[in-house]
Amino acid sequence: MLRALHTAAPSGLTLTELVRATEVARATVENGLAGLVEQGLAEEAAPLAEAPRQIGRPAKRYRFRAESGCVLGLDVGVHKALAVVCDLSGEVLGLRRTAVGPDLTPTERIAAARSLGHRTLRGAGLRADAVRAVGVATTGIVAADHIVVLSALLPDWSGTDLAAGFRDTFGAPVVAGNDSKLAALGERWRGGATDAEDVVYVHVGRRISAGILLGGTVLHGRHGAAGEIGVLPGSGWHTAHQRMLQRWGTPEALFDAVRADEPEAVEALDDFAADLVQGIAAVVLSVDPEAVVIGGGLSRAGELLLTPLRAHLAELCLFPVTVVASQLGDEAAAHGAVRLALDRVEERLFATGG
Repeated sequence: MLRALHTAAPSGLTLTELVRATEVARATVENGLAGLVEQGLAEEAAPLAEAPRQIGRPAKRYRFRAESGCVLGLDVGVHKALAVVCDLSGEVLGLRRTAVGPDLTPTERIAAARSLGHRTLRGAGLRADAVRAVGVATTGIVAADHIVVLSALLPDWSGTDLAAGFRDTFGAPVVAGNDSKLAALGERWRGGATDAEDVVYVHVGRRISAGILLGGTVLHGRHGAAGEIGVLPGSGWHTAHQRMLQRWGTPEALFDAVRADEPEAVEALDDFAADLVQGIAAVVLSVDPEAVVIGGGLSRAGELLLTPLRAHLAELCLFPVTVVASQLGDEAAAHGAVRLALDRVEERLFATGG
């Protein structure tokens, strides 16, 4: 019953519609509704304004109370922390970010993210006791027990227990994962790949990394290292960004020159796409995805980057693959963390009804 109300329109369902949706007896539905209302998970909804006039009282409607709790998504990165708070239907209630530095200790980095989470909750008019689950995205390989087992960008980050770092602060379960993997989840949920089940997300910025979804589920691998193509020297990802900076100083300078149709710049961008495509093609040929989403700072170049990238992929891959730019930008991992937290809440709600 709770699942039926959760997936229904905001206007809710009538008792008769709930009986039909759940295929259980009317008396059972009535008793179940009383329990859900008592727990604060459901309530009687207002009658539909557009409903036709009828004799007698209109049928009672019930709706899922998405405001009965919230989830918090955190992206704890090298240079920034970003927090998103959503209600239990996934509606964004608040989003904030703060700059952090690579020189912070793990304790300081977690403290900065916790503080940002509290400020985001307060800005949305919520208290910490409203949080049902916390999702955390971060750089590095994150094991199933939510411990960072390896981090190249923040070596001191290895060994950090993310669940322990945030559980007591918000009094809620904590689920954590690699930022590129959760960015893939975010893009499929509400970004550039909402129509796809099998997705490869490639973060293209100061670092290049990938996350993979199969059947809508994050592919972690045995050690949490699935998709770590960048560690292969032959992937072209080690030196691609640095080579571009050495020739043009900044990505913006290169893209401006490409827009001006300078031959040298066009060639340099094509070389950069050729470097990227080695690793991307390896992933595409391995998992045969429906879509490749290009995220990270360089995704802002849009078609300037995507056009040569598509051309190179077409030369290397057996079948065409859709290549799109991220729609969530640097918020993708935080939204993926929110989705992970919502999955955790829904598992509990739909299994126990509370």
